[in-house]
Amino acid sequence: MKRSRWWFPLVLVLFILLLAAPAGLVWGQGAGIQVLDSSANYSFAKEVRFRLTAQSDADIQSVILFYRVGDSRVVTRAYPEFQPGRQVQAEWRWQLFPGSLYPGALIAYYWQISDAAGRQTRTTPYSFIYQDDRFDWQEYARDLVHVYAYRDARKAEGLLQQALQVLEKLEQEIGVTLEQPIHIYVYANRNDMRLALPSRSERYDEMTVTLGMVVADDTLLLLGSEPDLEQTLAHELSHIVVGLATKNPFGDLPRWLDEGLAMYAEGELPARNRRALEQAIQQDDLISVRSLSGYSGDPAKVDLFYAESYSLVKFLLDTYGREKMVALLQEFKQGAYQEDALQKVYGFGLDELDRQWRKSLGLGPRQLPAAGTPSPSAEAAGTPPAPSTPVPSPGVCGLSILPGVGLLGIYLAARRRARTPS
Repeated sequence: MKRSRWWFPLVLVLFILLLAAPAGLVWGQGAGIQVLDSSANYSFAKEVRFRLTAQSDADIQSVILFYRVGDSRVVTRAYPEFQPGRQVQAEWRWQLFPGSLYPGALIAYYWQISDAAGRQTRTTPYSFIYQDDRFDWQEYARDLVHVYAYRDARKAEGLLQQALQVLEKLEQEIGVTLEQPIHIYVYANRNDMRLALPSRSERYDEMTVTLGMVVADDTLLLLGSEPDLEQTLAHELSHIVVGLATKNPFGDLPRWLDEGLAMYAEGELPARNRRALEQAIQQDDLISVRSLSGYSGDPAKVDLFYAESYSLVKFLLDTYGREKMVALLQEFKQGAYQEDALQKVYGFGLDELDRQWRKSLGLGPRQLPAAGTPSPSAEAAGTPPAPSTPVPSPGVCGLSILPGVGLLGIYLAARRRARTPS
């Protein structure tokens, strides 16, 4: 299956420039050193095998493999075993596990070879696309959306249309535009999808069903057998599009904004979230905007967390409009802290946002802590607070049945993409 990547030439150029040889280093067929063969093949979710055959008029003493995945800045160095000599055969096996490499990943690599005469050469970069070759994927594409499926062409075409509608909504109502291709892989059933997903634990994998997962900046995996697939698609597509639109090396969006936009992309607030929000309003027990910047510490408030995030985003869009939201996302793209970004775009910070939002829901100002009560320094500085437990990156959502605050990061990060089997 052929698949175009607009960034492929750029990645290749950056790969060469980033790892460019120092002055005097010979590239490709170096003086005395010749590469007779270089290849790579793989077994999906098991291993990638790199092989090299080279010769020289002096003994080859060193062979080093360099490889990287996609546009990552991380370059891995590997030392394959071989017998030194004038002709050598070297092989490196990269052991894989379920989900350690995502379908469609671009792998770029090259070899560095040195001989006893003091000569050294680096091959020009090679590359290949790592695919889940267990299935015969068919591509359904329009504009920048590429859907891949191996069963049920009608469903794949329907998801393509749904994705285009979500992108149109995100552009018209939120102001974020997709500017590079995205790739959606639709698996027919849970067993087929299992090897493409990272494993958390045997118990978690047995007790939950992953509906959708963003596995790269531009790649989404979906479980095609589920009835609420359209909602999962809308939610995860928002994470991809917003993530690409605000990508920067300094930090991520505050959680309320990222999840709120994803919930907004789904459409109407689901009933369980709506009930949680209505109850919290009646009891004046809303989570503060500051606390929504990270993940809540109470597993019982998961539904409320997502409901409030949706409500906050809808309040900003309804009250201040699309252009302000565009400007806010642009500030985050520049790496601004949320307090600074809000002040610059809206003229107020987190506390005033909390007050205005509460007022729109019919509530008065929040009861402030008693004098002398310390507040988190990160929040006071406007920096998104770090969650108390490790959580996956944005765009990974679902439902875990595992209890306890220690598992809250997994619970929240999985809430929208997974469910417990009945």
